[in-house]
Amino acid sequence: MQRVRCVYFRDGLSACNKRAPGSGCAAIEGLNRNVHAVLGGSPHCIAAHPSDMCVAMVAIDATIHVQGPNGKRDIAFDDFHLLPGDTPWKEHALDADEMITHVTLDAPMPHSWSAYLKLRDRASYQFALATSRSSTFRNVAAMQRTEQPRTEHARRQDTEAEWHGITRCLDPKVANTKNQKIADDHIEEAPQHIDGR
Repeated sequence: MQRVRCVYFRDGLSACNKRAPGSGCAAIEGLNRNVHAVLGGSPHCIAAHPSDMCVAMVAIDATIHVQGPNGKRDIAFDDFHLLPGDTPWKEHALDADEMITHVTLDAPMPHSWSAYLKLRDRASYQFALATSRSSTFRNVAAMQRTEQPRTEHARRQDTEAEWHGITRCLDPKVANTKNQKIADDHIEEAPQHIDGR
């Protein structure tokens, strides 16, 4: 499984609660704050998860199937990756003696389409600054989607990310100016989310 991209975690020297529980988080007062978590961090860790695939898997309600000495169990993808909270060294819901056997995805709903948008600060080989997912349903009388507690705080209303529809956002020439403003607004709000203010 992919580990976090935080340089303070990877350097082996800096204070890092994820690597050395109780040592602190050098990233909170460190350099390059723009690559750390704006939402979902804690006073103990602000490392961002680097995976694009995981965001998409949560959006489509994937399920992870695991097996260990105590048998088999299923974990909703939304519950698999854990927020840092007070235990940033515990990154996922998989026990040490369990392994993933497979992942299942629900079939798409009829008359639906979806898109995935990745906002980053350079054109290639870069982790996302922000991501958004969108689904559109046609010929549906009523539909309700309930958010799970772990991701509710991290998902933004689609109206902001889809400022002129997801298809316009997918065009970098059209989206860059608006997307930069969205990223700047969320980066300015980061201390409130980290400090719990």
